[in-house]
Amino acid sequence: MRSHITLSPKQLGLAMLFVALGGAVGTFIRDVLLKINLYGIPRGSAVYTTPDWTHQIPWVLLAINTIGVFVATDLLRHRLKHHDPNAPMRLLLVTGFLGGLTSYSGLFVNLAAIWHLTIGGCLLVTAGAILSGLFAGMLGLGRHRRRT
Repeated sequence: MRSHITLSPKQLGLAMLFVALGGAVGTFIRDVLLKINLYGIPRGSAVYTTPDWTHQIPWVLLAINTIGVFVATDLLRHRLKHHDPNAPMRLLLVTGFLGGLTSYSGLFVNLAAIWHLTIGGCLLVTAGAILSGLFAGMLGLGRHRRRT
């Protein structure tokens, strides 16, 4: 696909197909990872009945989002740097797959459960989520700065 502000109907259809395919796979993988409770790590669920707010922290989703930000930044900084924003691989991997895999909206929905138990804890986890995403993005950018 050529880089244009306006895509032809065929280009738009293909772009939507690539994003939808990548998004479906990424969302499926995130859903599977959220249902697997590896090594007894608390997943953070709104139906968890303990008053201990730390059991509400969505650790797996925090990890998925942080890794997703790093991979997206790394791809856009290195392997897909010179690709057209409408290139199929970029649409499939970054916009679709990583967009479906990560879920900051899902993270903040889970944080509502913490808010009802402790506002300070919720603000702490929120700040941690935002800072971990920024740090992962900086790592993804900085990793290739040293090579050039």
